[in-house]
Amino acid sequence: MHQASFCQQESMEANREWDYIFNPQSVAIVGISARKTTLPSVGERYLDALLDHGFKGKVYLVNPKGGKILGLKIYAHIKDIPEPIDYVISCVPAPATPQLIKDCTAKGVKVIQLFTSGFSETGTEAGRRLEKEICSLAHQGGIRIIGPNCMGVYCPKTNFAYRAGFAKESGSVAFICQSGGHTTYLIREATKRGIRFSKVVSYGNAADMNESDLLNYLAVDPDTEIILAYIEGVKNGKRFSQALKETAKIKPVIVLKGGVTETGARAAASHTGALVGSDRVWDGLLHQAGAIRVYSLEEMIDMALSFSYLPLPLGRRIGILGLGGGATVLATDACTNAGLVVPRFPEAIHKRLSNLLGTEAGTILSNPVDLSTEAWESGFYNILNILANYEEIDLNIVHFPLALFARSLSPGNSRVWDSLVDEVIKVHRESSKPMIAVIHFASSNKDYEWMFEAQRELYEAGIPVYHSIGNVAKAINQFLSYHEHKLAGS
Repeated sequence: MHQASFCQQESMEANREWDYIFNPQSVAIVGISARKTTLPSVGERYLDALLDHGFKGKVYLVNPKGGKILGLKIYAHIKDIPEPIDYVISCVPAPATPQLIKDCTAKGVKVIQLFTSGFSETGTEAGRRLEKEICSLAHQGGIRIIGPNCMGVYCPKTNFAYRAGFAKESGSVAFICQSGGHTTYLIREATKRGIRFSKVVSYGNAADMNESDLLNYLAVDPDTEIILAYIEGVKNGKRFSQALKETAKIKPVIVLKGGVTETGARAAASHTGALVGSDRVWDGLLHQAGAIRVYSLEEMIDMALSFSYLPLPLGRRIGILGLGGGATVLATDACTNAGLVVPRFPEAIHKRLSNLLGTEAGTILSNPVDLSTEAWESGFYNILNILANYEEIDLNIVHFPLALFARSLSPGNSRVWDSLVDEVIKVHRESSKPMIAVIHFASSNKDYEWMFEAQRELYEAGIPVYHSIGNVAKAINQFLSYHEHKLAGS
């Protein structure tokens, strides 16, 4: 009984620790300045983010010179703040950090996120020594450190963010990332594709809180269903391997490894002070753990999109519908090379498709289906409906090659584009079969404008949109392979 009570108390303490990270009730930004500059300071950007996202806790500002920003008082010292502080954002120079941690210990602060750089990532003995010192001080004071050299936390559910302009809606995708720049880019780009996040952590040097801690937490986080990770190096290989294996048993874990070449490893060491390891070792580790390896941020977004939007197809048989013979040839090659099957339609299906058209001129009706401009306008819905209900196809891809499309249709006929999107959505709603849209070959500002609007309409209807057929073929293969391995291991 005593042991159970101890474990329960330990679990409660751990939960409170994570609550302070993702749902703090009070935040202090230390190192913010009231001095007006052309561009906002780092501290001001953090303040703008909290205000923009409607953070419901209390926000305090600290700088020895005092002053006011947006009507908020700037305290000269953290000890002058009259209320308890859960979370501190540090924008002070690295040499001032040890004293800040001592002050935070006296104040009872629970978490310090260090935007501040100048530690182990410098590659100097002084930087490494300073990082060890702040970790020791934080441990003694019962404080967790996020960073140094990081952007921090984005948790839309609690209105907590490190940058203004991020999506306010919460989702099921978590992202842990050693690079602040990658974190910001991926959040913004993935949001445009319909991805919404549960929790995002830019954790920099991982001096204290590291990738293993975050994986262990996200594995049991009820708000998270899919985990993305950009990792340059790990602090403890054995612990990370165990955390990755256990997490990947429960949820898809998609990993982008930075620093895979000798020169990339040197760059990673100077970026976050990471111990990177060999690429072959990483490849084996990720495979054995059941994690999904990707090689770019764009590929990572494609995989997040697949797991977020795609129901599991019954198999690997793909139907392809598009405009442009060359584009459909490349689509067939891409799908075949990715291990997917593009079956040729039997005569009965070919005849049904042909009967829908006044003429077969300019069309190919044998999978991939390549329609002429006239056929897109007259028979698109009915043809797509046949593909969606054909039992020898497991998943359909509709592709819009915009450069060709723009030349084929006059600007006054842009409404035809919109009607095609409407028809894709209608067929998707009427069929239980997975459907994917590819919008590619954009070559003008109007192409991009239409692409982003069509993309929004499609993902709101539950249809994922990709920007190249090669990318979507690779993503589908990885998605199916993950589920096939899961099924084989069950």
